[in-house]
Amino acid sequence: MKVLVVDDNPKALLIAKARLVKEGIDVICAGGGKQCLEIAREERPDLILLDIDMPDLSGFEVCNRLKEEETLCMVPIIFLTAADDNGNRIRGLDLGAVDYVTKPFDAFELRARVRAALRTKKLQDQLTNFNQKLEKKVEERTSRVQQLLQQKNAFVNQLSHDLKTPLTPLVALLPLIAKRTEDSEAKRMLNLAIDSVNYMRNLTETILQLARLNSSHSQLKPEKIDIAFEIQNIINALSSLFSERKISPVINTDTPLLVECDEILIKELLHNLISNAIKYTNSGGVVTVRGFCNNNQIQISISDTGIGMTDEQIDHAFEEFYKADDSRNDRSSTGLGLSICRKIIEKSEGKIQIESPGLGKGTTVGFSIPRCIENEK
Repeated sequence: MKVLVVDDNPKALLIAKARLVKEGIDVICAGGGKQCLEIAREERPDLILLDIDMPDLSGFEVCNRLKEEETLCMVPIIFLTAADDNGNRIRGLDLGAVDYVTKPFDAFELRARVRAALRTKKLQDQLTNFNQKLEKKVEERTSRVQQLLQQKNAFVNQLSHDLKTPLTPLVALLPLIAKRTEDSEAKRMLNLAIDSVNYMRNLTETILQLARLNSSHSQLKPEKIDIAFEIQNIINALSSLFSERKISPVINTDTPLLVECDEILIKELLHNLISNAIKYTNSGGVVTVRGFCNNNQIQISISDTGIGMTDEQIDHAFEEFYKADDSRNDRSSTGLGLSICRKIIEKSEGKIQIESPGLGKGTTVGFSIPRCIENEK
């Protein structure tokens, strides 16, 4: 280990060097603050013993400069101070010194304090090396994961495109064949095939949409929209579903509720969340949509009085292809709706979360997005 001893008193330098050489330490000497900085930059010592009172630069000023340099800021410093100079000792520790040694030196104390500082420096260096190796491994693994995700997205995108092409004529032709078929059993089987083909088409289109959202090349098209207006339009568009399920919609939003965002994606987000709320709410229930602007954030929540969720289901809700239970496992669900919602919010630089008191106690999905436009009435 290499120790730099700094003192403008030649006799003190010799004494300190003699004490430390006995420990097998490589000792370098500097006769002042400026020389200390020059030698430290060149030699990169493991420890600096630094006198406080020097004519060119004080030990405090040298310490400050060392702490400002990236390559030297972690070198431990032990101040050399007079035995009765408590104020300087406190100031030195506040500046980042690890210890102090009083003058005149006690040989055993000096060596003990230097050994302790060097042990700490050795452990610090080992930890630094470990962190650097760990960071390198994390970077390598992250790069590999990113590569695999890109490959997955490319595969999914290509597969979805390949599936979509043959499905198109099936979607068009099977219903025509079913209409022309008189045999009841054949018609039943054709209807099953139509149901499966429609599910496959819906799944394919949803996967393609998710792949587009996952792509780093997809760009948002921000424009000013009134979310309160869009919420009302979606409620109106879903009015027959509300009536069929005997569910009451409640809208409680600031009007207008202006925000700068991608209109198509936000409409889809709202439609997915409101449709989900209807889907999992029992007959006679209520779906409530709330919205307001706060600190440049649009805050929206969609609450239902439906089947609710467990904590475990909430933890997995945004995962791709996750379906919580049998009641959510019907053919109309791909398990990608909430994944798409999360991607839309992420691309909009917002946040989304789900809350539920438990099964049978309803669910609330809330999200926020920035760039709220206030004071426009």
